[in-house]
Amino acid sequence: MEKNIEKIYNNQLFNGLETDEIKQIFSCSKAKIEIFEDGQTVFLKDDVIRNLGIVLEGEFNLISQKYNGTRVIVTTLEENDLFGEALIFSTAKLSPYDLVSSGQSKALFIPKSFLNTVCPEACNFHNKLISNMLGILSDKITMLNNKMKILNAETIKSKISIYLLSIYNKTNKLTFDMPLKRQELSEFLGVTRPSLSREFSNMQKDGIIDVYRSSVKILDLEKLYELTE
Repeated sequence: MEKNIEKIYNNQLFNGLETDEIKQIFSCSKAKIEIFEDGQTVFLKDDVIRNLGIVLEGEFNLISQKYNGTRVIVTTLEENDLFGEALIFSTAKLSPYDLVSSGQSKALFIPKSFLNTVCPEACNFHNKLISNMLGILSDKITMLNNKMKILNAETIKSKISIYLLSIYNKTNKLTFDMPLKRQELSEFLGVTRPSLSREFSNMQKDGIIDVYRSSVKILDLEKLYELTE
Protein backbone atom coordinates (compact mmCIF):
# COMPACT_ATOMS: atom_id res chain seq x y z
CA MET A 1 0.00 0.00 0.00
CA GLU A 2 2.93 2.36 0.74
CA LYS A 3 4.02 2.20 -2.89
CA ASN A 4 0.51 3.05 -4.10
CA ILE A 5 0.24 6.00 -1.71
CA GLU A 6 3.51 7.41 -3.07
CA LYS A 7 2.01 7.37 -6.57
CA ILE A 8 -1.13 9.30 -5.64
CA TYR A 9 0.23 11.51 -2.84
CA ASN A 10 0.32 14.56 -5.12
CA ASN A 11 -3.14 13.95 -6.55
CA GLN A 12 -5.46 16.95 -6.06
CA LEU A 13 -7.91 14.66 -4.27
CA PHE A 14 -5.43 14.23 -1.39
CA ASN A 15 -4.13 17.79 -1.33
CA GLY A 16 -3.23 18.84 2.22
CA LEU A 17 -3.41 15.30 3.62
CA GLU A 18 -0.59 13.35 5.25
CA THR A 19 0.38 9.77 4.40
CA ASP A 20 -1.21 8.38 7.58
CA GLU A 21 -4.47 10.19 6.79
CA ILE A 22 -4.53 8.77 3.26
CA LYS A 23 -4.01 5.29 4.74
CA GLN A 24 -6.97 5.92 7.05
CA ILE A 25 -9.08 6.99 4.07
CA PHE A 26 -8.29 3.74 2.28
CA SER A 27 -9.24 1.77 5.37
CA CYS A 28 -12.45 3.66 6.22
CA SER A 29 -13.69 3.78 2.64
CA LYS A 30 -12.93 0.11 1.97
CA ALA A 31 -11.11 1.21 -1.18
CA LYS A 32 -10.11 -1.61 -3.55
CA ILE A 33 -7.22 -2.05 -5.94
CA GLU A 34 -7.86 -4.00 -9.14
CA ILE A 35 -5.51 -5.17 -11.90
CA PHE A 36 -6.67 -5.24 -15.52
CA GLU A 37 -5.23 -7.06 -18.51
CA ASP A 38 -4.83 -5.53 -21.97
CA GLY A 39 -8.24 -4.92 -23.55
CA GLN A 40 -10.15 -5.71 -20.36
CA THR A 41 -13.22 -3.55 -19.77
CA VAL A 42 -13.53 -1.55 -16.55
CA PHE A 43 -17.06 -0.40 -17.34
CA LEU A 44 -19.30 -0.14 -20.41
CA LYS A 45 -21.50 2.60 -21.84
CA ASP A 46 -24.73 2.88 -19.80
CA ASP A 47 -23.19 1.12 -16.79
CA VAL A 48 -24.03 2.74 -13.44
CA ILE A 49 -20.87 4.27 -11.96
CA ARG A 50 -20.61 3.80 -8.20
CA ASN A 51 -16.89 4.36 -7.59
CA LEU A 52 -14.29 7.05 -8.06
CA GLY A 53 -11.26 5.60 -9.82
CA ILE A 54 -7.59 6.59 -9.76
CA VAL A 55 -5.08 5.16 -12.23
CA LEU A 56 -2.17 3.62 -10.33
CA GLU A 57 -0.31 1.99 -13.21
CA GLY A 58 -0.60 1.73 -16.98
CA GLU A 59 -3.21 3.42 -19.14
CA PHE A 60 -6.95 3.27 -19.77
CA ASN A 61 -8.82 4.47 -22.85
CA LEU A 62 -12.21 6.16 -22.71
CA ILE A 63 -13.94 4.94 -25.85
CA SER A 64 -17.01 6.28 -27.62
CA GLN A 65 -18.90 3.86 -29.84
CA LYS A 66 -20.90 5.39 -32.68
CA TYR A 67 -24.12 4.01 -34.09
CA ASN A 68 -22.27 2.52 -37.07
CA GLY A 69 -20.03 0.54 -34.73
CA THR A 70 -16.97 2.77 -35.10
CA ARG A 71 -14.98 3.08 -31.87
CA VAL A 72 -13.16 6.34 -31.13
CA ILE A 73 -10.72 6.99 -28.28
CA VAL A 74 -12.01 10.09 -26.50
CA THR A 75 -9.03 10.36 -24.16
CA THR A 76 -6.31 8.26 -22.57
CA LEU A 77 -6.04 8.17 -18.79
CA GLU A 78 -2.55 7.84 -17.35
CA GLU A 79 -1.03 7.33 -13.91
CA ASN A 80 -2.69 9.48 -11.21
CA ASP A 81 -5.62 10.49 -13.45
CA LEU A 82 -9.13 10.33 -11.98
CA PHE A 83 -12.17 8.80 -13.64
CA GLY A 84 -15.84 8.65 -12.70
CA GLU A 85 -15.54 11.76 -10.49
CA ALA A 86 -18.45 13.55 -12.19
CA LEU A 87 -20.57 10.51 -12.99
CA ILE A 88 -20.85 9.27 -9.39
CA PHE A 89 -22.65 12.50 -8.44
CA SER A 90 -24.72 12.75 -11.61
CA THR A 91 -28.47 12.09 -11.39
CA ALA A 92 -28.13 9.86 -14.46
CA LYS A 93 -25.08 7.97 -13.10
CA LEU A 94 -24.75 6.21 -16.47
CA SER A 95 -21.45 6.25 -18.30
CA PRO A 96 -21.54 7.68 -21.85
CA TYR A 97 -18.33 5.78 -22.67
CA ASP A 98 -16.56 2.44 -22.33
CA LEU A 99 -13.40 2.39 -20.21
CA VAL A 100 -10.87 -0.18 -21.44
CA SER A 101 -7.39 -1.07 -20.20
CA SER A 102 -4.54 -0.42 -22.62
CA GLY A 103 -1.91 -2.97 -21.65
CA GLN A 104 -1.77 -4.25 -18.09
CA SER A 105 -3.09 -1.58 -15.73
CA LYS A 106 -3.95 -1.06 -12.10
CA ALA A 107 -6.58 1.23 -10.56
CA LEU A 108 -7.81 2.22 -7.11
CA PHE A 109 -11.57 2.44 -6.51
CA ILE A 110 -13.14 4.53 -3.72
CA PRO A 111 -16.90 3.99 -3.16
CA LYS A 112 -19.22 6.94 -3.74
CA SER A 113 -20.78 6.42 -0.30
CA PHE A 114 -17.54 7.54 1.35
CA LEU A 115 -17.40 10.74 -0.69
CA ASN A 116 -20.94 12.03 -0.17
CA THR A 117 -21.24 11.45 3.57
CA VAL A 118 -19.23 12.50 6.61
CA CYS A 119 -18.33 9.78 9.10
CA PRO A 120 -19.77 10.04 12.68
CA GLU A 121 -16.37 11.16 14.00
CA ALA A 122 -16.31 14.05 11.48
CA CYS A 123 -12.60 13.50 10.90
CA ASN A 124 -10.74 16.52 9.58
CA PHE A 125 -9.14 14.47 6.82
CA HIS A 126 -12.58 13.27 5.66
CA ASN A 127 -13.84 16.84 5.47
CA LYS A 128 -10.68 17.84 3.60
CA LEU A 129 -11.17 15.00 1.12
CA ILE A 130 -14.74 16.12 0.37
CA SER A 131 -13.56 19.71 0.02
CA ASN A 132 -10.89 18.58 -2.46
CA MET A 133 -13.54 16.62 -4.36
CA LEU A 134 -15.68 19.74 -4.70
CA GLY A 135 -12.62 21.62 -5.96
CA ILE A 136 -12.00 18.98 -8.62
CA LEU A 137 -15.59 19.13 -9.80
CA SER A 138 -15.47 22.93 -9.85
CA ASP A 139 -12.30 22.81 -11.97
CA LYS A 140 -14.02 20.41 -14.36
CA ILE A 141 -16.99 22.79 -14.76
CA THR A 142 -14.56 25.65 -15.44
CA MET A 143 -12.77 23.53 -18.03
CA LEU A 144 -16.05 22.70 -19.76
CA ASN A 145 -17.02 26.38 -19.79
CA ASN A 146 -13.68 27.20 -21.41
CA LYS A 147 -14.27 24.42 -23.91
CA MET A 148 -17.61 25.96 -24.87
CA LYS A 149 -15.93 29.35 -25.33
CA ILE A 150 -13.31 27.71 -27.54
CA LEU A 151 -15.94 25.96 -29.64
CA ASN A 152 -17.80 29.26 -30.10
CA ALA A 153 -14.66 31.26 -30.96
CA GLU A 154 -14.59 32.39 -34.58
CA THR A 155 -10.82 32.31 -35.19
CA ILE A 156 -7.94 29.99 -34.32
CA LYS A 157 -6.17 32.93 -32.68
CA SER A 158 -9.17 33.42 -30.40
CA LYS A 159 -9.22 29.71 -29.50
CA ILE A 160 -5.53 29.80 -28.60
CA SER A 161 -5.99 32.98 -26.55
CA ILE A 162 -8.85 31.48 -24.51
CA TYR A 163 -6.80 28.37 -23.84
CA LEU A 164 -3.66 30.27 -22.78
CA LEU A 165 -5.64 32.63 -20.55
CA SER A 166 -7.29 29.66 -18.83
CA ILE A 167 -3.81 28.45 -17.83
CA TYR A 168 -2.71 31.95 -16.80
CA ASN A 169 -5.81 32.44 -14.62
CA LYS A 170 -5.18 29.10 -12.94
CA THR A 171 -1.42 29.52 -12.35
CA ASN A 172 -1.21 33.34 -12.14
CA LYS A 173 2.06 33.03 -14.09
CA LEU A 174 2.95 34.69 -17.39
CA THR A 175 5.41 31.88 -18.22
CA PHE A 176 4.23 28.27 -18.06
CA ASP A 177 4.33 24.88 -19.75
CA MET A 178 1.23 23.87 -21.68
CA PRO A 179 -0.06 20.55 -20.29
CA LEU A 180 -1.12 19.34 -23.75
CA LYS A 181 1.27 18.31 -26.50
CA ARG A 182 0.93 20.14 -29.83
CA GLN A 183 -1.12 17.36 -31.48
CA GLU A 184 -3.32 16.98 -28.39
CA LEU A 185 -3.86 20.73 -28.29
CA SER A 186 -4.89 20.85 -31.95
CA GLU A 187 -7.50 18.16 -31.27
CA PHE A 188 -8.69 19.95 -28.13
CA LEU A 189 -9.11 23.23 -30.01
CA GLY A 190 -10.66 21.51 -33.02
CA VAL A 191 -8.06 22.76 -35.53
CA THR A 192 -5.37 21.12 -37.64
CA ARG A 193 -1.86 20.94 -36.26
CA PRO A 194 -0.30 22.95 -39.16
CA SER A 195 -2.90 25.71 -38.65
CA LEU A 196 -2.19 25.73 -34.92
CA SER A 197 1.57 26.00 -35.44
CA ARG A 198 1.12 28.75 -38.03
CA GLU A 199 -1.04 30.81 -35.67
CA PHE A 200 1.41 30.35 -32.80
CA SER A 201 4.11 31.73 -35.11
CA ASN A 202 1.91 34.69 -36.09
CA MET A 203 1.16 35.51 -32.45
CA GLN A 204 4.85 35.34 -31.68
CA LYS A 205 5.69 37.70 -34.58
CA ASP A 206 3.01 40.10 -33.31
CA GLY A 207 4.72 40.20 -29.90
CA ILE A 208 1.75 38.69 -28.06
CA ILE A 209 3.45 35.52 -26.85
CA ASP A 210 6.82 33.80 -26.99
CA VAL A 211 6.69 30.05 -27.66
CA TYR A 212 9.43 27.45 -27.31
CA ARG A 213 8.22 23.85 -27.61
CA SER A 214 5.64 23.44 -24.82
CA SER A 215 6.72 26.58 -22.96
CA VAL A 216 4.76 29.82 -23.42
CA LYS A 217 5.52 33.32 -22.17
CA ILE A 218 2.72 35.88 -22.38
CA LEU A 219 4.22 39.18 -23.57
CA ASP A 220 1.04 41.22 -24.08
CA LEU A 221 -1.67 40.14 -21.64
CA GLU A 222 -4.05 42.96 -22.64
CA LYS A 223 -3.89 41.95 -26.30
CA LEU A 224 -4.50 38.34 -25.41
CA TYR A 225 -7.71 39.35 -23.60
CA GLU A 226 -8.75 41.45 -26.60
CA LEU A 227 -8.43 38.42 -28.87
CA THR A 228 -10.95 36.48 -26.80
CA GLU A 229 -13.71 39.05 -27.38
